Amino acid sequence: MREVFLVAGDKRQKAEDVLKKDDVVGRQSIIIRMCSSLGFKDDGFFIIIDGNEEAVKKATELLGEFVVKFNEKDAVLKKYDELEDKAMHGFGSIFG
Repeated sequence: MREVFLVAGDKRQKAEDVLKKDDVVGRQSIIIRMCSSLGFKDDGFFIIIDGNEEAVKKATELLGEFVVKFNEKDAVLKKYDELEDKAMHGFGSIFG
């Protein structure tokens, strides 16, 4: 399960610390990307949590005061996955 949150730049570090310090959420995949790096005009950062349902629910609770769920979740995940695929193909080309 994956969820996408939007966090202001000045709250990014605090949000990241809260997630990584939690025993359940800290063991999940936590991805942080600037909105502009994924082609979005929003200011701030996307936090993508990739983990089990319990962890995503807990992350939502922990981040409540720092972030908002991003309405265009599918668009963010699609763009992120495309960039990751390109990176993997490029990395594979190097080691052939």
